[in-house]
Amino acid sequence: MKILAVDYDGVISGSALKSLFTSHNAYCKYFGSEVKKNFGGELFTFNNWEEMQKKYKKEMDDYRRLRSYIELPGDFFAILKITEEQVQIKDQQEFIAYRNQLQFDYHFFRELFFKEKEKWQEKSFRKWFFLSPVFKEVIKGIQRFTKEGQKIVIATSNLGEAIHRAFRPEYLGFKMDIEDIFDKNFGKHKAEHMQAIAKKYGAKLNEIYFIDDQLSYLKGTDVLGVNVFLAGWGYCTESQKEEAKKEKITVIEEEKDFYPVLKKALS
Repeated sequence: MKILAVDYDGVISGSALKSLFTSHNAYCKYFGSEVKKNFGGELFTFNNWEEMQKKYKKEMDDYRRLRSYIELPGDFFAILKITEEQVQIKDQQEFIAYRNQLQFDYHFFRELFFKEKEKWQEKSFRKWFFLSPVFKEVIKGIQRFTKEGQKIVIATSNLGEAIHRAFRPEYLGFKMDIEDIFDKNFGKHKAEHMQAIAKKYGAKLNEIYFIDDQLSYLKGTDVLGVNVFLAGWGYCTESQKEEAKKEKITVIEEEKDFYPVLKKALS
């Protein structure tokens, strides 16, 4: 039984902007009046979102560059702190070193993050969903695979319940059962997700084809025998793509190649 496991953030949805919206607001509430540099200390709202992106283009560019280093939910805090303090980060190793020396209550920030997220989803899930673009060619590919009877699951570092609502015709254009979403509760690393997927569906690890835009999740998963692919249209950097190629990990450069490359691999 061959299974296609697809990451959500950065592969299906460009949801980094939603995470910025939420984490910035949580950050401002955590530090209060001490936050003066990022986005002028203003909270994001549905009404000011477009204008804020134009007004603070440099901060937006810094965030997009640093987003490629995200591994843990608390990393959004590290990104905001780096941006606020204008710390120069060149690669993943420097990001991890900076993150590890921060004195910070990640659990409390995580709770603030999800409360803020839930608040805006309740205000208008539709407006929340469209804060970030979706990758239409990937969605078309998933729809084709579904019609062909290919088993597809989601492997995400999000909470499954938080993204499940998006799997509707009016949003992503296809449905996904909550049981087919393997979220952060299955482990911190996607290798643990793959083991859970294999166990649930009675598949061998080498029958799983996994695509993610985060190289750190692919490394450590491939050694299990899982077939791994790096999504080049996501949040990975050019240096990460080069590293992937050196590690013999297939890089799918553009989202239009999602279906043909994976179709060939699965055949």
